[in-house]
Amino acid sequence: MTSRTVGDGLDLALAHALLGVDDDEDGRELVSVARTRSGTLPQLVISLARRAGLTLGSGSRDELARAGRRAERYAELYAALPAEAAARVVKGPSIARHYPADLVRPVGDLDLVVPGEAELWHAARLLVRTYGAEQNELTVFTADGRRHLVVVVSWPAADPLLEPELRVELSTAALVGDLRTVPVRPVLPESPELADLLTVAEERFQRPFHLKDAVDAVVLLGSGALPPAAEVAAAFGTYCLAPEGAELLRLARTPATGDLVDGLLAALEEPARRETARRGAVVPRPEPTDPRERLAAGFPVWGMLLDGNGDRTGPDRSVLAEDGGLVAHTPIGSFLMVGGGLVGPEEYEAALTALAGRGRS
Repeated sequence: MTSRTVGDGLDLALAHALLGVDDDEDGRELVSVARTRSGTLPQLVISLARRAGLTLGSGSRDELARAGRRAERYAELYAALPAEAAARVVKGPSIARHYPADLVRPVGDLDLVVPGEAELWHAARLLVRTYGAEQNELTVFTADGRRHLVVVVSWPAADPLLEPELRVELSTAALVGDLRTVPVRPVLPESPELADLLTVAEERFQRPFHLKDAVDAVVLLGSGALPPAAEVAAAFGTYCLAPEGAELLRLARTPATGDLVDGLLAALEEPARRETARRGAVVPRPEPTDPRERLAAGFPVWGMLLDGNGDRTGPDRSVLAEDGGLVAHTPIGSFLMVGGGLVGPEEYEAALTALAGRGRS
């Protein structure tokens, strides 16, 4: 199987089927429905229409051009990261390189996995201090006795009325699971294509699969770079993703991928059964709201930015302190850590007051 053969099966008929749009509806309906699933999914649908020979107007051409510029910007930012950051791209451009040249993989965020906190802050500080990113989000959680961080930095889009902000997500954990029945799996397999296929399956914990996920799986299956089918199936089992993998592969079954998909689905039957049974046996844990209790129990806490001054704690570490609440002092700013829900003004003001005192000390 070659990527060219697989690419020939990526057409508007697949979009109609996976978006649930009647065959007699025109491309405008496809784009409209795609936009309800994801703000960037129309990029793929428009490129499928272009591939089918439909004439594109100025708006459609501009949407594809914006996607191209966005991808180029992400490539520039990734290239600027030093080797010390050891950042690994997952999904995004890693999958896009397998797409047929005339198709556009939707360009949303840039997802990077790093080995630890030092590497994460090395990259984040560079993106904020040198490239003007706005520190946006911080998530902290514990797994297997280790603290993990997710940091998202962002830039305004070139056309903010028509496209989302540019976002780079840095994480010390490759696969987070649902933090309830599916555990954190910090390290990805060495094969980029296998890692990408697993991370696409992992998306199912966030939302239902849609057209992009199916096309991602199709091009990865057709890349010729995946390990043997038995190894792929074993990885889905090891990474606790066999049920999601089976669901994804069923969407990716086309005449070109049929034989490979059928073989993988057969190999996944037993791992999927075992994983479903394992999850069903997990006793639900109470989910506290206090951030300290959440961290102790392995649930995430989220950061509310207090300021953007990150010089006080050095370039490569973060400190959780009881400063008018649980506050993370990091190389890109200080964040009040919360467990969800509303934060009272008294708690927020107390954290700001403590932060101001810390700055004077």
